[in-house]
Amino acid sequence: MPIDLSIVGESIPVLLKGLRITALVSLIGIPLGMLIGTLAAYAAQSRTPLRPIALGYVELVRNIPFLILVYLSFFGLPKIGVPASAMTVAIGCTAFYTGGYFCEILRAALQSVPRGQSSAALSLGMTYWQTQRHIVVPQLFGFLIPPATSLIIMMFKDTAIFSVMSLPEMTYQSNLLTANTFAYLEVLGTTALIYWLCSVLMASIGRRLETAARRSTHQT
Repeated sequence: MPIDLSIVGESIPVLLKGLRITALVSLIGIPLGMLIGTLAAYAAQSRTPLRPIALGYVELVRNIPFLILVYLSFFGLPKIGVPASAMTVAIGCTAFYTGGYFCEILRAALQSVPRGQSSAALSLGMTYWQTQRHIVVPQLFGFLIPPATSLIIMMFKDTAIFSVMSLPEMTYQSNLLTANTFAYLEVLGTTALIYWLCSVLMASIGRRLETAARRSTHQT
């Protein structure tokens, strides 16, 4: 049976409408998760009571499937008196999950910077945060960007899970289209192509940022 290109053409505007929701969740949830992960990474490296909390948070993210986290949030929060829309749950779960993985990415990047440099800076009278700002952080990006780019792409694709909450993102829209047309190959193939193109674009940006970061490190 030949591919019906007319269905492909009709499905693209609907899928792009869903892509706007997918992008909105990603643009809010992923940066928020990176902020949470940054705080967790520094807490995990500290000698404060926050260290076991940060490490426990990472283990929680590692060991609970994303879909289960979404179900627990969507159905569990109202049970304890916390009303939450599908969009709120989507952004919150994206941030929570991104933060756990970004914490470990940042911790690995921090450990890639030779400790002798930090020790030398501290011995010269710089404070801890001055050392981080002027010595450690400028060297992080070359180590940080490749795995962070992979994480961003992974979390962008995982927004498809939010279709189970009837959030009208791209996968949900594709489910509606296939239910109406039964054109699974045309609709799902187009959906996959859009996800792939977005992922390729993000990977390309990540490579450019990595190249720029490494050039900057070598120049300094």
